[in-house]
Amino acid sequence: MYHLRKLGNEILQEADKVIFLSETYKDKLINRFVKPKNRELISAKSYVIPSGIDEFWLNNVNSVKQLNSDKVIKLLQVGEISKRKNILTTVKSIELLKKNGYDVQFTVVGKIVDNDIYESIKKLDFIKYISPKPQNDLLEIYRENDIFVMPSITETFGLVYPEAMSQGLPLIYTRGQGFDGQLEDGKVGYSVDCDNPEQIAERIVDITKEYNQLSSNSIANCNRFSWNNIIDSYEKIYKVNKGD
Repeated sequence: MYHLRKLGNEILQEADKVIFLSETYKDKLINRFVKPKNRELISAKSYVIPSGIDEFWLNNVNSVKQLNSDKVIKLLQVGEISKRKNILTTVKSIELLKKNGYDVQFTVVGKIVDNDIYESIKKLDFIKYISPKPQNDLLEIYRENDIFVMPSITETFGLVYPEAMSQGLPLIYTRGQGFDGQLEDGKVGYSVDCDNPEQIAERIVDITKEYNQLSSNSIANCNRFSWNNIIDSYEKIYKVNKGD
């Protein structure tokens, strides 16, 4: 909010350390809302530490997944049915894939927030809707699918992305939003323009071509979202600041 920017800048200047959930949001805040003369100061005392996922996922890490066929793809989204989650753009990308000979099934798990969007997708034969499920059931749903696709219009962080990683799923996520920058692009999947169904479709195809490696990378990197590791990061920052 414009009227709070002065106060926000004062808080940032007085803070000993500033923590961001992602590199993307650190860059956005510093470059858009911090006065140019203060940007170097704020940047120097800024750290990026992600949110952690429930230990349930890290205690039940899946083995590396394989595609049975690069033409048969099971996509998954776990998140509310709302405009923000951008499911209709994902649907357009699937329709493009189907026109190019791909057999695509799309499972969507989450609370119905926008009934108009739900009504639009429920009649599509390639979509399977599942109401919100507890962790044990959700674990099996992750494992039954191949690629996690959620090009949200906005996303503060998105815990479902590392949850999917723990089950060996490569990811499609939005460029410039919360999960972008957690890992280098192409490591566990790809960032996309959330308004570009053609690009989303292309990146899904790219994932099928290197599926085993991306699945392996997802599993190998999910532990960085363990709260134990994140707590260690915070402790180091506090100790340095206290001079310990």
